Amino acid sequence: MTGAIRSAAVLGAGTMGAQIAAHLANAGVPTLLLDVTLEAAREGLARAAALKPDPFFVGDARALITVGGFDTDLAGVSGVDWIVEAIVERLDVKRSLLERVERVRCPDTIVSSNTSGIPIAQLADGRSEGFAAHWLGTHFFNPLGISGCSR
Repeated sequence: MTGAIRSAAVLGAGTMGAQIAAHLANAGVPTLLLDVTLEAAREGLARAAALKPDPFFVGDARALITVGGFDTDLAGVSGVDWIVEAIVERLDVKRSLLERVERVRCPDTIVSSNTSGIPIAQLADGRSEGFAAHWLGTHFFNPLGISGCSR
């Protein structure tokens, strides 16, 4: 990887995941948004688009998001630079999904969790040294947005 995030995947299309995908798309990053099923991902994206204020604040940013399901489309994360896990706050469920992600991700792909309450080290426990070297915690706040300074 050259240091730039050219593509991303967000795992989980709930309140946080769908808005993280919107945030990435606003920055011009093509994003794969996955959930348990394709329909769940579609519904999550639709819920996000209906929020006020609209999380899509850059032109046709929504067009940069592709949706899918974990069982049918998880292999798609193999082509992205950054994978953000944003599923339910349950250690067992997160660890199970991360195990699946490890099998399909490229060796230099960054993987992070948006967890707010589970220690990051516990989530990566049992993963390979290569996975751990590219693992980190990220936390987005709800609602997502870009803050700027005023002069």
